[in-house]
Amino acid sequence: MKQKIAVIGCGISGLSSALMLIREGHEVQIISKTLPPHTTSNKAAAFWSPYYAEGERVIRWAAESYEEYETLCLIGESGVSMTKLHRFRKKDFVEAEDWESAIPEGAYRALPAQQIPPGYEEGFEVEVPLIETQIFLPWLMDEFSDTGGQIIQRELKSLHELRNDYDLIIHCTGLDARTLVNDNAMIPVKGQIAMVDLHLNIPIILDESEPTYIVQRKDGMIVGGTREENVFSETTEEETLTDILERASKFIPAIKSARRITQWAGLRPYRNEVRLEKEGHIIHNYGHGGSGFTLAWGCAGEVVKLSRLS
Repeated sequence: MKQKIAVIGCGISGLSSALMLIREGHEVQIISKTLPPHTTSNKAAAFWSPYYAEGERVIRWAAESYEEYETLCLIGESGVSMTKLHRFRKKDFVEAEDWESAIPEGAYRALPAQQIPPGYEEGFEVEVPLIETQIFLPWLMDEFSDTGGQIIQRELKSLHELRNDYDLIIHCTGLDARTLVNDNAMIPVKGQIAMVDLHLNIPIILDESEPTYIVQRKDGMIVGGTREENVFSETTEEETLTDILERASKFIPAIKSARRITQWAGLRPYRNEVRLEKEGHIIHNYGHGGSGFTLAWGCAGEVVKLSRLS
């Protein structure tokens, strides 16, 4: 049955949910106080890797999203591609998630000892989706609009403002859920990132224990990062950025002398468990931590299933 649906939020969770719902034949509007390129999603390094997200459904959502990105990478203008990820593990690092189970067979292998940097116990090579946010998010917005969707820039003080206008509300506001639905379980986890003027043919490099990651994009090399819980400031600190680049130069020495193009900070919307559930005529879909892109399509698929329930 066709429904009139409002999706609140225009980051990756809102856009993926809205696109899947409109493809189901619903009338869908996105309502958001910020739009790309000014959303939290725009600040993400955005490669597939379950990271800093909690809940027993996370790995299933990650696997479903992986499959969707494999399809999207066949569309040249989407900004999605498959690339190699080298993931290193230190001896004292305890893995938070069984992420290997979300990866298709044949897309994952252990690295030989000679490719593992000193101080690391294990290394893995994984074929993963890389999402260039500066291309992908505008492409999603165009896809949504071309399918008949409408995007409205508007700040809401409460979801109840929409209760008489829509059959269903999909709530994807991330950290704003703290105030919009009074969810104090939501906390910010600040990440700081630098982009340097390097263009090398390298895999993504990830050491979660630091956390350190290096991502080659078309517009430069992204170098991160930090994991600062309950920090609300989105300003960068020069001392921290220097430390990030120093850590990353252990993997790619050229980073130390590379020209810095820009830097930024973002707040990951972390919750002790991703909230994806139906509450009356509202479906909540937020709290993805550092795994917004990794979980987006699996979560959007679940939103569609919940939308079918009376």
